[in-house]
Amino acid sequence: MKILHLSHAMVWGGNEQQLIDLIPELENLNTNNIIFCFKESAINKYCLKNKIKQISIQKKSTYSISLALRLNRIIEDYSIDIIHMHTSNSVGTFLLFQIIFNKEIGSVFSKKGISDSSSFLSKIKYNFKRIDQFICVSKAVKKNFSKVLSKKNKLKLNIVYDGINLNRLKITPSLNIRKEFNLDDKTFIIGSIANHSRAKDLNTLINAIHYLTNNLKETNIFCLQIGNHTNLTNRYTNNIKKLRISKFIKMIGHKNNASSYLTEFNCFCISSIREGLPLSILESFYYKTPVISTSAGGIPEVISDGKNGSLIKIKDYKNLAKKIKEMMYSDDIQNKFSKNGLLTLRKNFTNEICALNTLKVYNKVMRK
Repeated sequence: MKILHLSHAMVWGGNEQQLIDLIPELENLNTNNIIFCFKESAINKYCLKNKIKQISIQKKSTYSISLALRLNRIIEDYSIDIIHMHTSNSVGTFLLFQIIFNKEIGSVFSKKGISDSSSFLSKIKYNFKRIDQFICVSKAVKKNFSKVLSKKNKLKLNIVYDGINLNRLKITPSLNIRKEFNLDDKTFIIGSIANHSRAKDLNTLINAIHYLTNNLKETNIFCLQIGNHTNLTNRYTNNIKKLRISKFIKMIGHKNNASSYLTEFNCFCISSIREGLPLSILESFYYKTPVISTSAGGIPEVISDGKNGSLIKIKDYKNLAKKIKEMMYSDDIQNKFSKNGLLTLRKNFTNEICALNTLKVYNKVMRK
């Protein structure tokens, strides 16, 4: 079975990491996989560096005829059986390709995130009859995505939880956050790995750090925030300055192998208002880093509150601060979350499990 994975993403995020983690296990299940992406994209650079099979072209618009032509050439040259679309824009390209060529080929679209709205054009492309199956990364994503689908396309929905490559996480670079930021051994380090998007709601994290230091009087803390900067970054940094907490929180931008920083954190925080299923939670489980998160999207399908992590309501910065303080002074909570998180990961969220369930979806397509 030959799979062509389409990704229009230019920057690195959880979706791209998941694709990279998935492919080795799909290969172990006797499938051949090629990534089709744009030159100079983060995933293109990663594939070149790590010798992963990929084909790249200069960035094109979603509905570029030349992009559709190249897609057709690849399908013919490599005898592709299934096109697996990993980004929303790639669905648009697939739609144009089929309008032009009307080709009999299997197709799967992976829906990773939760949308707060959908355009008329999105509804058209997601209900395109030539999409054979959909993969949703959580029940929450399936419920949200169902709102834009026809009755017929709702029958094509599958839930396949993301999984991570544990071997990837075994290799960690040598880091020393305490030395780099001049922190003593007693400083409680709070970690955040999130690109600066509205869905991540980093103002909730910022407000929690302010409440923790100003209202709860916990000043022996330091929050390190990692993620791609955007047009929202200035708003975040201005808020940090306004609240006078610059010495307690630093936003250091994108870092390669950001997950390796998890080994340095005393706890990991997620402040999102929308999430599919963040890989960073699973990576935290692997490194036994306790997690405190909002209950956005599919997160409650991974975290059982009080058992393998703490859940708070969306935008509840005061409770986030209180949960951090509670964890600071409780080795029992830290140890329980660390132990149970790792058990959860190994039982339900490895890339082997994800690949097996993805293959089941591919087999549905091949049997049509």
